[in-house]
Amino acid sequence: MRDIALVLIFAPMFFYAMRYLHTSTMLWVWTALAAPSSFLYGFAATLPLNKIAVGATVLAMVADRTKKKFVADGSFTFHTLLLLQSVISFGVGLTDIQRTYDLLDRMSKIFVLSCFMRIANRSRLAIHCMVIIFTLSVGLHGILEGFKYILSAGSHKVQASSVMGDNNSLALNVLMVLPFFFYLFQYTRSKLVGLGFLFLGVLGFVGVIATASRGGLIGIVVLAIMFIWQSKRKGLGILVVIVMAVTLVSLAPDKWVQRMDTIKTAENDDSFMSRVASWKMHTIMALDRPLTGGGFSALEDARVYNIYRPQFGILDFIPSEPPVGVLAAHSIYFEVLGDLGFSGLFLYLALLTSWMLNIHRTKVATKGDPEHAWAYDLAIAFQRSITVFLISGAALSMAYFEIIYVQLTMCSVLRRAVDELLLARARATASAEPRATPLVPAMAAYARH
Repeated sequence: MRDIALVLIFAPMFFYAMRYLHTSTMLWVWTALAAPSSFLYGFAATLPLNKIAVGATVLAMVADRTKKKFVADGSFTFHTLLLLQSVISFGVGLTDIQRTYDLLDRMSKIFVLSCFMRIANRSRLAIHCMVIIFTLSVGLHGILEGFKYILSAGSHKVQASSVMGDNNSLALNVLMVLPFFFYLFQYTRSKLVGLGFLFLGVLGFVGVIATASRGGLIGIVVLAIMFIWQSKRKGLGILVVIVMAVTLVSLAPDKWVQRMDTIKTAENDDSFMSRVASWKMHTIMALDRPLTGGGFSALEDARVYNIYRPQFGILDFIPSEPPVGVLAAHSIYFEVLGDLGFSGLFLYLALLTSWMLNIHRTKVATKGDPEHAWAYDLAIAFQRSITVFLISGAALSMAYFEIIYVQLTMCSVLRRAVDELLLARARATASAEPRATPLVPAMAAYARH
């Protein structure tokens, strides 16, 4: 039944998407982030919805008359260089496991999507719609888990889908879109719909709790601090945080509290110390291959792991037990360092810095401007999202997830849209001002009379 329903919904979306680039990119983002096929079990489960969305985007590129000039900024430059670095590292990489091919394919598709998004319509409505799409697409996974968790009175055990990775990745993905539920609550014209977004955000928050992720708890704390710090009404911000804390404590089972308590004794926690061992191994591989790294997920290949395992002792000044098997990176920074080398890490950090600069410049340009308060508040939401990613991502292998690149591209689009709106207003103001008659021509006319 759900297969038929999806086809009936998707078909008109596809035909409409072919006409406008901004709608086709939204369809692409939805199929990539929500992964609707993962919720199906019939004939539609095998439909290549993402590839169909890509086809619609290519057709819309030709048909759409509303597309804009390409947004080429520092963010795009570093994104391009990072992709080139990825191709080089893949070409000279140490592994040929399937995951390395999958990650290069993902990075290539993300880059192409980013290019189309930079050309799409940059109106406030188009930006608002894209925010709705990526918020609900990622948030859906947390919302469903939160709903199941409440219905089961806390006994539901979360099993993240392959699209989200593991429970820790699911928690961080959902945390990265929670600030946008609040933004949509603020800027949705219908109060009822706005409350609906707020309710879905609460379910997503519960979904994060249900994952029992320690990284999720750290992300919640980061969001709470930023919410109070950036709130115009500190009292209301503190009240909201208190409600969140009470909700967390009341919904969290004892085993969740016990797991979170291990954060205080990280040096004695096997899970954390295995991360330290992984970080050391990825550093050792990067020291051996500083310009290219070992290639995507190289240390998940037993053959590569066995090459570098005997060198583990060169970083003995950092205490940890030796690793006992193939390793995931467990950190966005060490993941890129091991996969792409020091040069790749530099480009990745430069890309993240350009993301933050676009947010900062948007805030500076719109602060105190009632007409563009929506852009300022949206920049605040992006700032909260990237801050959670930078901190919680330090312990998770999430460097290549789509939501990161969708958001950094949208920050470029938002900044360019604000620049265009402010320039248009300045021109309109200038044209409306009365122009004084030049002094010399006026004196000449007086002399002729």
